[in-house]
Amino acid sequence: MKSPLSIYPSAWLQANSRKHLSDTDSWYVAFANQLSTLLQTSDLFAGRNTNDINHAALALTLYLHDAIAQTGGWKEFTARHMALYGKPLPFYTISENEYIADEINLPDVTFVLWTCFSLPAAHFKPNDYTLYDPYDQSLRTLAKEVYALMDSVFNEAPIDDATPSPNWMRGTAALGIPARPLPSQPNHPADATDVNARRCLEHTSGYPLLYFADYGLLRSFFVDVLGWPANGSLLPTLAEEREFVIYANTRGMLLAPGVAAYFHDSHNPFYDPARATAEGYRLFCQPGYCPFDLLKLGIQRGLLADARLPFANGHETLQRHADFLTRYYLGSYYEAD
Repeated sequence: MKSPLSIYPSAWLQANSRKHLSDTDSWYVAFANQLSTLLQTSDLFAGRNTNDINHAALALTLYLHDAIAQTGGWKEFTARHMALYGKPLPFYTISENEYIADEINLPDVTFVLWTCFSLPAAHFKPNDYTLYDPYDQSLRTLAKEVYALMDSVFNEAPIDDATPSPNWMRGTAALGIPARPLPSQPNHPADATDVNARRCLEHTSGYPLLYFADYGLLRSFFVDVLGWPANGSLLPTLAEEREFVIYANTRGMLLAPGVAAYFHDSHNPFYDPARATAEGYRLFCQPGYCPFDLLKLGIQRGLLADARLPFANGHETLQRHADFLTRYYLGSYYEAD
């Protein structure tokens, strides 16, 4: 007796942004249900609801569909990643002898599964994101099981290159955002056209970063150095914040609260190595936590070298794949003003 369907054709159509079934869809719907049954037996999905399991099964089936058709969302993701980083996907070793671009590959399956557990924040909940170790042994074990199932049906799976899948892979859109250079630093503070930036740079003899413990010290700087009027409130919404960083450059002056502890800078008396190690990853993963140009400056100058993701090999993972991870987790905030 067949197991009852968990994934219906309508869900497959929705995943493909289509309204009408093609001749090959019934095969892929049946395979998605095989995958759903397999995933339900994994400890990784213990306690997960049916929607989570079916989402993962559909994502993996879309991957198989695209690997066979050599078109669609998976091919778009890998093409963009290749253009940026010279390899089709992050994290895993890609051997020319073992990785075949027009077939299924175990690193691909592992990565698609990783995206099912590593979730960027929703726009209205910037701190509601999840992190997962891409080298987790349980993840890699499950990926091998999924790959074996795909391999067993690879030769019978129908080729559907007439209806390419959409950009279904998480992170695809962010891979298309052009990276722009940081604002240049003026040769002399007087060359800065923005008056606030110019006064900051004059105060630091040209160094772009300034650090403040609390709002009181920041307010005094605004009044005494920048020449802001002393009467009335100055940025009153920041009154309860601490650990400010100012970044002055030719574009102007950026102000970021709550991040000074993470910057390992000889000019920064508020650097906290323990917090930088334990919490610094938030700058890379939480939309809006840190202005992007300040984050990029910190990465490029090695000021955020202590940051690590909260798992065993999290330091190497974050530092080696910082650009990809910021794109993946920050989304539209990547390179945002």
